[in-house]
Amino acid sequence: MLATESPTPQNDMVNRLDTAVSEVFEMMLERSCDPMDGDVNIVDGRIVARIQFTGAVSGECILYASPATAAITAEALLGTASSEPCDPMVDDAIGELCNMIAGGWKSKLEHPQAGCLISVPAVTREGLAGLEGKFGTKFCRTYSFQGNVFGIVLAF
Repeated sequence: MLATESPTPQNDMVNRLDTAVSEVFEMMLERSCDPMDGDVNIVDGRIVARIQFTGAVSGECILYASPATAAITAEALLGTASSEPCDPMVDDAIGELCNMIAGGWKSKLEHPQAGCLISVPAVTREGLAGLEGKFGTKFCRTYSFQGNVFGIVLAF
């Protein structure tokens, strides 16, 4: 008989995030999206969306992607053809994607944490500079859909 390991808080956080990302991509973008092993450096001008958690949970969800990945994501989410990386709709779509993933993650929390509030998304093209390091605990995860890579940071 194999002993079962009880999930660690980190595994719970990451599993909830993986599930939320998968559900959002399948439901809203009609695409599968899988977590990747290891860190992937997205260096070419990141578009970053951030949702803040307040109340019973204090922290943030940061989604970042290259402009090309963000444009492809916007096309899938909005059902449009050929979005340009500089199109303001790309920023809106990345903000909404972050919002849906953060909301999906929050919906999997138990009471009282589930009572936390989430902010509206803030989107920047300035990259992650100044956003990381504000909180003591962070979980970083990289995902891929159809060869397009993006990352998410949960920080508390």
